[in-house]
Amino acid sequence: MNIGGVNKTIETDVLVIGGGGGGLRAAVAANAAGARVLVLSKGIVGKSGLTQTAVTGFQVAFGYADARDNPEVHYGDSIRGGYGLADPDLARIFCDEAIAAVEDIETFGARFDREENGNLIQRKLDSSQTYPRSIKKGDSLGTPIMQALRREMNKHKIPRMHEILVTRLLKDGDKVCGAIGLDFQKGEIIEFRAGAIVMATGGAGELFPCHSNTPDSTGDGFTLALNAGADLVDIEFLLMLGHAVLHPATVRGVLFTFQYLLTKGAKPLFNSEGDSFLSNYDPEGSDNPARHIYARAIYGEVRAGRGSPHGGAFFDPGSISRETLMASLPSQTKYLESFGVDITKPIEVGAAAHYVCGGIKINTQSQSTVPGLFAVGECSGGPHGAGRIGGNSLTEILVFGKRAGVEAAAFANIENTGLPESDEVSSEANRVISYLSQERTGERPNVIKARLQKLMNDYVGVVRNEEGLIDTITEFERIEKEDLPSMSIAESNRVGNYDWIEALEVTAMITLARAMAGAALLRTESRGAHYREDFPAIDDENWLRNILIRRNHVRDALVFETKDLKPGPEYTSALTGAK
Repeated sequence: MNIGGVNKTIETDVLVIGGGGGGLRAAVAANAAGARVLVLSKGIVGKSGLTQTAVTGFQVAFGYADARDNPEVHYGDSIRGGYGLADPDLARIFCDEAIAAVEDIETFGARFDREENGNLIQRKLDSSQTYPRSIKKGDSLGTPIMQALRREMNKHKIPRMHEILVTRLLKDGDKVCGAIGLDFQKGEIIEFRAGAIVMATGGAGELFPCHSNTPDSTGDGFTLALNAGADLVDIEFLLMLGHAVLHPATVRGVLFTFQYLLTKGAKPLFNSEGDSFLSNYDPEGSDNPARHIYARAIYGEVRAGRGSPHGGAFFDPGSISRETLMASLPSQTKYLESFGVDITKPIEVGAAAHYVCGGIKINTQSQSTVPGLFAVGECSGGPHGAGRIGGNSLTEILVFGKRAGVEAAAFANIENTGLPESDEVSSEANRVISYLSQERTGERPNVIKARLQKLMNDYVGVVRNEEGLIDTITEFERIEKEDLPSMSIAESNRVGNYDWIEALEVTAMITLARAMAGAALLRTESRGAHYREDFPAIDDENWLRNILIRRNHVRDALVFETKDLKPGPEYTSALTGAK
């Protein structure tokens, strides 16, 4: 073993952390710009992450379905869908560059559904879109995107490492210069040195007991960036969907995007009394409202005693033909049936954590507030604001993935790769190893995580209030001080020790959970994906502003501040009233 507990050191120009769509698009772009690139992933690079799970659509304003659609209309929808808090410059970029992004991914080999005349098929997902704009590939859009990016990675022989958990970013002065990672198949601690880093670690669904994310979505990138001095923005806005299957337990959390079937004659959601109810919660009175309203409406019915046996509502696939189901949602229908779900009978659906609308604050170069640290995808913040219209996430990862890769390569070319303080490297290696100590006799990581998830679900989920948020933050602070230092793992073996990995993840999750709850407490209004039952109305006079979070290392505390934002004429408050 090398001095300081590090087993090996690896150097590259651009280090990409995350092996999903955003990370691979950044890697391909950085490689094309002439940089040496290395991609790290907690799973298998190119076969893990959230992009592969995408089923909805990809927002691109070609105007095939309706000639009135164009990037300007898409931009207006995105600003309104962000309830006035999306960064106008970032929203403009991904709307304007979406068409080029599709053309890029098609040159890599991706194929999407087309009409007989060759035009891409475009459909309208929900009321947040002015015109039909989402392109698709059956009901599994992430698959062709990931296949194309994997081919491009293989074509250019871009290096990658699987099953690496990054635990800390390293800095030389004010800029990042590398990272510490744990290879959990070999049990080795690795120092990575890099001229620039692209964070593409996806979301944080694992903060909640029911979510639509993959199990490794523990929010690592948010906490890594925060601990490195970067600002987070808008993380109080958590998109909770009402499209998750709740029963049976084998498919709990699986998304069934039934809203697309409502235009084909399917019966709207109904409660235990057989009544449809969504229009009662939507300001526009729609039975197919914006996505976050589904979760809030179901929550309201459950609290009123009209919920399903497992805490949700009902959707009846049998209200339309099986042929329509298979034509519209073939993959999802087959998947549910493979687990014994009777698709001819009503299915219980409910709320699941889906998407953090904010994240690491980026500028138009996709760079964070820390020089050399770039971010793309769900772990980044700014493009969406207080909400995200369906299909915009895939648009974002391809547009900003390319931009992050190009800019990171340029940064690494100009700046010499720095060197961290040796004490910083050894200190982090020792911290990681310390979790193996047999002197730790406290609770196991899974026990602490379950408690964290329950707190997040009960008090930082669909509906929030001051009392619950204060109690939750207090408990998170107690866990940090009392439970984490004594947290124990079953074995001290370093190879394939997933208990060790979970302990490291849970430590970072507590920090992110505390930051999210703190921002939710500070925002005394309801806007977009954030609902305060004690402040149920939107408040443009006081809260047309973003909340920024950073870590004060001197005081070892999270610092919250607000920043005013002028969203422009596209934002109309009347369209974003809350019920």
